[in-house]
Amino acid sequence: MKNPTLINRTKTLFNLMTCLCLFFISAAVMASKDISPETMLAMEKSERLLLDVRTVEEYTNSHIPTSVNIPLNEIGARLSRLSDFKDSPVVVYCRTGTRAAKAITLLEDNGFTNVMHLEGDMVGWEAQQRQTNQLGK
Repeated sequence: MKNPTLINRTKTLFNLMTCLCLFFISAAVMASKDISPETMLAMEKSERLLLDVRTVEEYTNSHIPTSVNIPLNEIGARLSRLSDFKDSPVVVYCRTGTRAAKAITLLEDNGFTNVMHLEGDMVGWEAQQRQTNQLGK
């Protein structure tokens, strides 16, 4: 007959180890994907793509200098335009992070190997009173 105490301890240990593994994996993934505005600005403009995935209207009203606008709903159709950046740093932002997260997943699923999320997105950028550009004004 099996010892119930030993079985319970084994299950508890297994569950604890699983939780710890998942925690460390998710922490590593999250840490590797975020980039601070300061770090992004220190990167050579010619070596990275700063991708704004907000709507054209949002981009026109205010955007980060040197960014390229491809709205989230158009990324799938415009992947060929981005193919030169498959192994280059691609820094993605939107207004608050929701669309950027979706864009990052889409890019990574299509073979992009160095995709990062700009910490704070546009809301954070403007809150720090950093320079923005406007089109048509």
